[in-house]
Amino acid sequence: MVGREKEAAIVSRRSFLAGAAALGAVSALGFAGCAPASEKGSDAGASVEGDAVVATGSGAGRMGDIMVKMSLVGSTITGIEVIKQHETPMIANSALSRIPELVIRNQSLDVDAVAGATITSFGLKAAIEDALANAGLSKSDLAKTGSDSGILVEEPIEADIAVVGGGLTGLVATARALQNGKKVVLFEETAHLGGSSCVSDGWITGADTIMERAEGVEDSAEQFYAFLTQGSDDPAIVPYPENTRKYAEMAGPVLDWLDTYANVDFGDRAGGYGLYTPPDQPRIYGVNNGGGALDMALIQLIQDGIRDGNASVVLEARATSILKDESGAVSGLEITYADSTVREYAFKAVVLATGGYSHNEEMMPYENCGTCSPSTASGHGFELAEAAGANMLPPEIYAPYAGGIPNAGFEMRYQANLKLPGEIWVNQEGARMANEDYPLLAKAAWGKASGNIGFVVFSEAQLVEGLRPIVMTSYLEGELTPWQSRDLLDELVAEGDVAWKADSASELAKAAGIDGALAETLEAYAGYCDAGEDPDFGRTKMQKFEGALYAIKTIPYQLQCTGGARVDPSAAVLDEKDEPIAGLFAGGGAIGMRQSSAGGQGGCGLGNAATWGYIAADSASEYVS
Repeated sequence: MVGREKEAAIVSRRSFLAGAAALGAVSALGFAGCAPASEKGSDAGASVEGDAVVATGSGAGRMGDIMVKMSLVGSTITGIEVIKQHETPMIANSALSRIPELVIRNQSLDVDAVAGATITSFGLKAAIEDALANAGLSKSDLAKTGSDSGILVEEPIEADIAVVGGGLTGLVATARALQNGKKVVLFEETAHLGGSSCVSDGWITGADTIMERAEGVEDSAEQFYAFLTQGSDDPAIVPYPENTRKYAEMAGPVLDWLDTYANVDFGDRAGGYGLYTPPDQPRIYGVNNGGGALDMALIQLIQDGIRDGNASVVLEARATSILKDESGAVSGLEITYADSTVREYAFKAVVLATGGYSHNEEMMPYENCGTCSPSTASGHGFELAEAAGANMLPPEIYAPYAGGIPNAGFEMRYQANLKLPGEIWVNQEGARMANEDYPLLAKAAWGKASGNIGFVVFSEAQLVEGLRPIVMTSYLEGELTPWQSRDLLDELVAEGDVAWKADSASELAKAAGIDGALAETLEAYAGYCDAGEDPDFGRTKMQKFEGALYAIKTIPYQLQCTGGARVDPSAAVLDEKDEPIAGLFAGGGAIGMRQSSAGGQGGCGLGNAATWGYIAADSASEYVS
């Protein structure tokens, strides 16, 4: 419990790493970086313990309810303890520690949300306010003794290389530059490291690796390149073959580097074929305990660099301008801190590792497209690179994930289960869109649908115990149990905005706003089920609808993105004349996917981030030497 009598130290950018290392044990408990809930607290209410009133309260966090236990003497808060939460550890840690501290220090709920963990911050403040209400007080009853923001401006060490962005690309670039003997400063605009990778499942790919050879798999960079390009030299399919080849050549060595130098735990070290387009070799490897564990291994290397005086990590510090000298070469960065302090620092080279734009609704190339990316994927790096004179590739239509349920606006927290046996997919005109036996076809189906809207339709007969009609979107939500999934379906039906239930096809179409012949489609599908043949799409695993009918409205949602700063195979950022901007390098989401792997094959998301972070670090290290 945090108390006024024991003032807790504000987490600084350097001490954060030590805390993050300890947090890794927590992260390891949850798949994809999602930790289980702590012990459930007592029911909301208040009691008296000595001179203090003790009250509990709850608020809605990103991953479920947050419950706090608070002690008060009169109208003074003396302690706050988080007793239940489901939040993603690496993302939520700063908010869960800082918000209670600041509320106690300021005796006020008027404290800023923690950058990168805003929903957790708001949920935590709501829980504290609820506890106050249960103690018979309101937030206006507090003394409001100060205005401590909890944010300290920290001066980085003098260094030659600056890395902008603390996701996987930035972590790899920092660790590799340190290994190259360089001094490095890592700037991250949120309050945590990890970006999108810390909530990923941790699948990564590379060819001709130590793990492949140990399994007796004969593979090569050339084979990997052939798979990535599918043997095509069509610029529409492989727009930047020189970069795709570089990725194919380096992804394996980088995977070996993560394995042997960063000591990443690859579990049983067995390669596989992934969930998407199966590769020609089982070269996709999973990090034990997900992407958060991958990040933690790199953070440990960076922590060693900090201890040795060779690195700084500066959180809540946004790079707002890339500085140049008279020759046009990079000379430093302008950094704007969370308290609005603006400072300039000299660097010989900058690595842009700012991620993509998939949490920026205005930059989406799709109509009606949501996101499953954390808020760190803001597209800020695109603006930064463009202002520095980079040749910016425009976002392109890129097959996103399908079936996102827009019940929470832009953020896709849940998706319809596109593998629910017997369901069908229809567009706004009420017509089926694809062979539902193959969920991989859903991307193209939703992409071609008018308004990119698809309805998942099923009946009571498909709601078998243990099968979930709604599943989590792993980058934003924790695992759902079957009963939670059915309960959520019932809740959405009751709200009537994105899910509907009816006794007939015509009633369902009217409720859902499906224009067209849904009744005819369902009648035809019933006939196909009786005949055991689907003349429209060749489906074989059909189930007849029986009982009440359901429809869930869904849209695509984005994780990876296209566009970004144009780079050459050395990760040097190119200007409008395709000439390198001296001292500026980039990788990962900041350069998009198509420059790298030419598509969305399994393991290429993290592979792209790690490989280009490594390449950029080597090129920047050579440049400053």
